[in-house]
Amino acid sequence: MHVPGSPEALDASFVADLRRSAGRYPDDPRLHRLVERLSVRSEPFRALWRRPEVAEHGPTVKRITHSEVGLLELDCDILRTHRGDLRIVTYSAEPGSPSDSKLALLAAIGTQRLRAGSAD
Repeated sequence: MHVPGSPEALDASFVADLRRSAGRYPDDPRLHRLVERLSVRSEPFRALWRRPEVAEHGPTVKRITHSEVGLLELDCDILRTHRGDLRIVTYSAEPGSPSDSKLALLAAIGTQRLRAGSAD
């Protein structure tokens, strides 16, 4: 069982979405090659691919531990078009949440590293 928002649940959701696309486009050779490459290289993918779930990836919460600011809890939403099968994954923090403040800090510091102490 995968806890919603866990990396395992997100992986399972992506594979179920890929399985849906494979069913929708059974003659797409690039899609078949992708599944073959993933199957050869990843036991977790093979295990998830054997499962029967067919679904679209839906909204979830993703928890990320960032090296500078610690735990970030981000809403993960998928924006998609029906005609072109384009998907855009967006991540955002709940306004006013600790994760929102941490994202603002990351935006301010950019690629600088935070360090304790002062430079003399």
